[in-house]
This record gives sequence, C-alpha cells and structure tokens, in this order.
Amino acid sequence: MKHITRALMECLLIGLLASCQNKDINIAPAKVAPIDESTLNGQLVGDDYVITWAAPSGSLTTIVSTYNNGTMVGTENVPGATYTHRNIDTNIPYTYIIRLTDGTNQSTGAILNYTRPGASKMKGLALSQVENGDHYDMSISWDSNPTATSIELTATNGSKNVKETLNGSATSYTIPNVTVDEQWNVELVAANNDGKSLPISASLRIGKTAIGFLSVYPTVDELKAHGDDDEICAWLWLNETYPTAQYIYFGDIASKETIENFRVLFWIRDLEGVDAGAVFEYPACVEQSTPAIIDWYKDGGNLLLWSHATAYIGKLGRIETDLLKAANAIGTGAGGYNPDTWRMAVSLNPGGKFSADNSTHAIYRGLPVESNDRCKLIPFKGAGWTEDHNCLYFDIPSALTGLGNQEEECYTKLVNEFGIIPLGTWDSQIDWISQLNVWEAQQGNTDYKGTVICMGNGGCEFSLKNDDGTPDLSAKPKNNPYQDNVLKLAKNSLEYLKTR
Repeated sequence: MKHITRALMECLLIGLLASCQNKDINIAPAKVAPIDESTLNGQLVGDDYVITWAAPSGSLTTIVSTYNNGTMVGTENVPGATYTHRNIDTNIPYTYIIRLTDGTNQSTGAILNYTRPGASKMKGLALSQVENGDHYDMSISWDSNPTATSIELTATNGSKNVKETLNGSATSYTIPNVTVDEQWNVELVAANNDGKSLPISASLRIGKTAIGFLSVYPTVDELKAHGDDDEICAWLWLNETYPTAQYIYFGDIASKETIENFRVLFWIRDLEGVDAGAVFEYPACVEQSTPAIIDWYKDGGNLLLWSHATAYIGKLGRIETDLLKAANAIGTGAGGYNPDTWRMAVSLNPGGKFSADNSTHAIYRGLPVESNDRCKLIPFKGAGWTEDHNCLYFDIPSALTGLGNQEEECYTKLVNEFGIIPLGTWDSQIDWISQLNVWEAQQGNTDYKGTVICMGNGGCEFSLKNDDGTPDLSAKPKNNPYQDNVLKLAKNSLEYLKTR
C-alpha cells in the first residue's frame, strides 16, 4: 500500500498540470525501486540549494523534476546522487520529485519541499537620467518590497562606487552629477532577519536623451491629413508626453550626422488594404535614408518599431528579411467590431520543460499582471473595433540556433548568443519559443551596438476606431478600456531604450 500512497501523492501534487495515468497506480511490484527517501537531504550552500541522497545500486539514471507553486519549471537527468538548484530565489515554494529510471521504466518519486527564507527579490528596477540645471543626475527607482527591512544598493561606473543600506520602505535613490558617456551598473538586494534575496541589476549609459518620431510624411500636417489613425495618435501622444520629441521625415535623413543627437527613433507603421507582402516594401524616402540609419544603429542608436514597422529590422540588416518572410502572421485588413478582451502572455513555459518569466522586464513596469495556472498575462485590448494588425514571426529562434523550439538550450542560446529576447506572445503560444511577437534585439553576436524593441502584437493599437469604423484621433483615444496599458507600454519602452 505504500507504493499506492506515494503514487497518489504525486498525482495530487501535479494533477493540475497533467493527468495521473493509470500506470502510476499499480499493484504490481515496481520494476525500478525508488530511492530511499530517508536519505534525501537538502541544504542551502551560498545561493544554491544542494540535494543529496543515497546512491542507487545498478546502472540507473536519476530524474529530478522541479515545480514552482505547482508549475513545472524544469526536468533534468542527473548523474550521481546530488542535484544543485543554482541561484534559488527566496520566498518561492519549490517542490522536487526525484525518480530513478533504467531507460524504460521509472520508479515512483521521492518528494522534497523547500522555500528559501529571506526577503523577496526586488522588482521593477528602473534607471533614468534627469536634467538638473547644467548637469545630469541619475534617478534609480524600484517597486515597494513589503518583505524587506533593508535594501542594499551598490552602483558603479568603473571608477566611482556607491554603496548604501536603505530603509526597506525606500523606493528610490538619486546619484547626482553623472557625466555623459559614463556606463552605470546598479544592483539591489533585499534583506530581513531571515536572509537576503538574490540581486536584481540594471545599467544605464549616460548620454543624449532626445526621441525622434520617424514618418514617411514630410510634415505633421500631411501625417494628419493622410496617415493611418494609429500613426497619427502615436504622434499626438508622443508630442504630448515628450514635448521635446522631434518629428523626422525619412527623406530629411541625409547622413548619420542628421540623427546623431537622438537616443531613440520611434517608427509606427500601420498598413491597411494591402497584401501582407507590402510590409517588406518601403517608400523611396525610407530606402534612401536606411544606410544612414544603419550607421547610427551600429554606433549605438536605439529603435522602437511598432506594428508593421517591425519588419524594418530586416531592412536594417539585424535579422535576415528572408527569415522574417519565411513564417509569419501579418494582418492588414480593415478589421471589425470584436467583443473580446485580448491579453498578451508575458511568460513562457515551453513544453513544461522550463519557464521564462518576462513580466518584470522594464517595458512592463507598473502594468497589471494577471496569472492563470500556466502563464502571466497583461490585458491590452477590450471590446471595440479591432484591426488585428499583427506582425509576428515564427521559427526564427530554431532557425538561428539549430535547436528545437521547446528546448531550454534554444532559449538560452537565443538570448545570450544572438541577443534576441522574446518578451510577449499570444497566450496560445507559451509552449514554444518560436513566436517573436513582442521582442527585444540587443547587440548579441552582431556589430549593431544599439537595441531594438519590436511591438508586433495586434492588440497594442494606439487607437481603437469608433464602433462604425471611423477614426478616433486623440493623444488618448477613449474606445479601449485598456488604452492606458498600451500607452504605458510605449512610454516604458522609450524610457528603457533611453538607458541602452
């Protein structure tokens, strides 16, 4: 009966994730005996949790499955009789199920639960430079952490070092008199009587802060007269939010020097009534200015590309256009009334093998994050006239890495080697790494020193039209109940790119 009880315990633990198959409850003797649970031991060593057990006899492999709040975060074949969970977060209940296998059969699992004590890891770290008379200050801010009694802040630019222990209720700190071209790295650690959290870090390069709004229309008046409603509303919002932002006609960009004073260039392109191939075709003014923009981008200029403008990353040479064309979802229709709320997934759980949580990325700072039993979500579109102008690309991670799009190694190589970070997907796509929906392209293994954020999600419109399909032109259109989320996403993205 002990075997039946153990199997039932495992089923109850992971039943929400996968059904407990009949073969798990078997009155016949187990073909592979389980490890001796009395020898199972876990110990925190530094920031790592080390689990040991008595080595089994015979030629057997150990499988360790790790769950976070009931959700599987990884499964690993382990040689020997020890497993190390590296850099384990505080205040997160982890469950480890350890099984033996002979390659065909598996034993029942030994179960170990552990929650590392201490203050929870800090969230929402954001850096920005602030004009203060004739000089710049660096503003550091973060989310409130009710578990912390103190916060350890360290910052360095390589020659100047700042180290402070702040009250646990603090949410900001300022470093005065920072200098253009300095690269600042900041780290926060939360602490209480039970222990310290893992660090959270961010960096900021001090420099120019100007934002440019790219357009194929020579003047703002021509944009307002002939542009798409989302393009018009994006300019109206940017001009209201950043009064110093400048309108830039592509045709006026003669050389890199024309745009060298801009930290970020923002292009939103929204096409309608054309075929999907049109997003890879560009007006003559864009074609002639692209070599200068490429030079600026390679020197460290940053871009926010929205909707159909995301395809421009191929024209810039950062990713091959043929890869973007190979598999995609591109919408260019007029749309219609849609009563649904659209939520974007901001975490991945590829095949249940591992998880990647990007809900704390700077572009989502301050946005309401919802959770279900599989992922984290942010709502961006409510009921209303919906164009559904997605501009998404598939299978690029696998094509670049040569690895399967459910493999953790594919994700790790994509991020660390190629500098491409998936940040948001359809909630139906969290089981794969393949969809580039909302994503970031850092330098990676290229000679492009700048960073690009691509916003290809069709729910992130700057303006939902009126119910009859007419445009609602405003800096803050009223038809979408989640419009503030879209605008905050845009502002967060610009502020993040200003730190790159």
